[in-house]
Amino acid sequence: MRCQVTQAAISQAMRELETALGVQLAVRRTSKGVHLTAAGRAAATQARNVLQEVGRLTGHDEGEVGTFTVGCFPSVSAQVIPEIVELLARRRPKVHVDIVEAPAAELQDRMLRGQIDLCFLYEVQLLKEIEPIVLRERWFKVAVAADHPLADRPVVHVADLADHPGALLNIEPASYLNETLLRRFGVTPQISYRSSDIQTIRAIVGRGLAWSLLMTEVQASHDGRPLKFLQIAEQVGTNSLVAALPRGIRATAVVDEVIAHCRRVLPA
Repeated sequence: MRCQVTQAAISQAMRELETALGVQLAVRRTSKGVHLTAAGRAAATQARNVLQEVGRLTGHDEGEVGTFTVGCFPSVSAQVIPEIVELLARRRPKVHVDIVEAPAAELQDRMLRGQIDLCFLYEVQLLKEIEPIVLRERWFKVAVAADHPLADRPVVHVADLADHPGALLNIEPASYLNETLLRRFGVTPQISYRSSDIQTIRAIVGRGLAWSLLMTEVQASHDGRPLKFLQIAEQVGTNSLVAALPRGIRATAVVDEVIAHCRRVLPA
């Protein structure tokens, strides 16, 4: 037990706190653990703010020591995590970085429970309790191999994709959103391949086997096959890369430093 406290003691403390506050803070389900209610999430946010103020009063700058837990949507990690690790290793060497890569809903749920300090994901994935800080605007583009039939076009229409097999990132809500976007323009896509790994999708595209809808441009797949990213003629909207915090929480010094650094160094 990391906290040296039994589960029974924690449950008793929770019941006493609920009685004192007059609200239900958590829902307890035998096989599915404990989940905070809306009131519980609000109380957790206020408690974190109080602890931060206590740290300031006692002269301890939060983030100088301890663990900084960062959550990343998997397709974002390669852009963001190395930058954060290098920054904190250089500026705050006593801070241990704990990395959590998971679906967006899980990351945000864990952050609302106080288990994650800061998340990086895409704006379309945000829950209403989460406050986004836009880092980079992103637009969907069509990724193809250098010798794909569409590769010589600087701009493609969504309808142009209907006659060619596609490959989509199989992580929700990305998969659902991509297919919804295509159908919004009257296209029933031929989705021949799905993978939860962005590197796999790029490798399939690089072999000329499919196109894909992606937002982060790279020159080649991980196995060295050239890729081209084509603009879409239609207005498909943005899906910007964001840093995310629970609404109403005051960012710690290390969170502010990480966000400012990412704004400076992440590719446009």
